[in-house]
Amino acid sequence: MKNLRSAILDCLDDLHDNDEKLIKALEEIIDQFGREAYSTIFHVLTHLELQPEEAETYWQKIIDHRQAMSNILGREVNLRTAVCDYFCSISKTLKNPIVVEIHIFEKTFNTAKYDTLTGLYNRNYFDEAIYRETLRATRYDTEFSVLFLDLDDFKQINDTYGHFAGDTVLREVSEAIIEKIRSQDIAARFGGEEIIIILPETGKVTGLILAERIREMVENLRIEYEGEQLGITVSGGLTSFPIDATGEHELVKLADTAMFRAKGSGKNAIVSYSENKRRYIRFDFSADITVRQISLDNYPALDKAHSKDLSMSGILFSSSKPYDIGAKIQMQIPFPELNETIDAIGTVVRTEFFTREQFDIGVAFLEMDGETKSELSNYISKKLEESNRASSQKS
Repeated sequence: MKNLRSAILDCLDDLHDNDEKLIKALEEIIDQFGREAYSTIFHVLTHLELQPEEAETYWQKIIDHRQAMSNILGREVNLRTAVCDYFCSISKTLKNPIVVEIHIFEKTFNTAKYDTLTGLYNRNYFDEAIYRETLRATRYDTEFSVLFLDLDDFKQINDTYGHFAGDTVLREVSEAIIEKIRSQDIAARFGGEEIIIILPETGKVTGLILAERIREMVENLRIEYEGEQLGITVSGGLTSFPIDATGEHELVKLADTAMFRAKGSGKNAIVSYSENKRRYIRFDFSADITVRQISLDNYPALDKAHSKDLSMSGILFSSSKPYDIGAKIQMQIPFPELNETIDAIGTVVRTEFFTREQFDIGVAFLEMDGETKSELSNYISKKLEESNRASSQKS
């Protein structure tokens, strides 16, 4: 299936002399791709960066404006003319537009923003894109994630088969990633064999699911080169705005840090960034909790478990099934005394075998919103105060 921008460009080219059919075809593209298509249409026509809801409003206003202009002039007005007049004369968003054929502009624009080997966006475009995404997320109080990927043992492919083989592997992996990601995601070549992806309006849970899909897809690739089948894996690090950082440079830096942790854990893995929180005190905590492993399956099974201890950094629970080290899980943890249940996301950092049906699972927390952190902190503080009072009374 064509990507959104290509579909719009083809539509504009094929129907350049019939605006009624053009508008109908563009609205069919909107039906197919969703509200994001409004933003992309205006970006193609004007290079303006508009939010989908804002672009949708503009689209209807411009359709009405074109009809009004046609009625006044007594002839059909070109859609592009109506767009230009509306943004210059009514909304005054454009001040000095330049007239240029779209295919000429696209060729120049693409040369400036794409990496020629991989077809991914280049580093300059990525730097601009993450800056814009950070501003957008701050303005609209949304979240987004950054996935930093590095091909494992890429030097070994270059050394064994030559740099042309390395180029082939990097190009085919990049093309596969472009096909795998969503239309709103931005994948760029960060440098060498490093690939970085912006995941708009994506929190850590969804980001981890998408990252695991990409990791598994790359692992299953078989790349043909001069009669040889070459395999490759990737290691990745994930950060999320604003939970890990609120600045674009820090987000990338921490994603890079998490990627190196994935390399250190044995490669072919995705690690979500989290601070080292070993300084937190643990205390006994007995409760029935619900556990769901984050997986490629959209409907993973719910498991029952029983917690043993808790801290601000993580939880230890007993389970009738094992979880792999590095597995990402969601947990619902009840606090009967507060009549509250909190949702937490974590990474399995320890699996201890006792019997065939009993395992101790240690989990480091990855993501909590501010309210949940506050509830957990207040609960732990209260329990520690009770424990200290009990100790004082005994002594």
